[in-house]
Amino acid sequence: MLNELIIIGIILWLYLLSVLNRANLIGFHFWVGSVGLFAIMAFISRAYFVWFLSACITQVTGWWGTLTGLYSSSYINNLISIHNSHGLIMLFVDYECSGIIETLAYLSLLWFYPMYQKMEKIRLTFIGIAWLFMANVFRLSLISTIIYYAGSGAFFWVHSILGRIIFYVLVIILYYNVFTRSQLEEKERLDLIMGGEINV
Repeated sequence: MLNELIIIGIILWLYLLSVLNRANLIGFHFWVGSVGLFAIMAFISRAYFVWFLSACITQVTGWWGTLTGLYSSSYINNLISIHNSHGLIMLFVDYECSGIIETLAYLSLLWFYPMYQKMEKIRLTFIGIAWLFMANVFRLSLISTIIYYAGSGAFFWVHSILGRIIFYVLVIILYYNVFTRSQLEEKERLDLIMGGEINV
């Protein structure tokens, strides 16, 4: 029953997109498209992609732990194990920690963003996925390193506050360069055209 509702929802979403496209309502087309695509990908990825992404992030994060001897990782179980003087601390890389929500949000906005052509969107898709992946790896590596030295008592502060601040600063940098800067450059170009300073 749920799958049938999802299929009906996708059909209605595609029809609404076609109506908005024919009406040349670019803003509505962007938001309806982005929100709908995010919802669809979130539903699909929860069953098929979250474990894979979590496993990859756990494995790559483990490389720093292996190099420094601070912690180890098991991509099969999505676990980071920190052995220190306080004992054994285990971190589980779950749905929230995988970065899947941020990745899907970025892709949903990018694929309906009207400022880029298809090839540019493909290029920015790979750049964005790699950036978000490495930002999350950096966050988890930092969390694991600090917990190794400070113990489990620092978990809340380093995970919920410091780690999130660092991760979202890196996300904002990506969003600025992909979305905001392109609009500013286009506005500057249009200002030059309207001011008669360049020939087109």
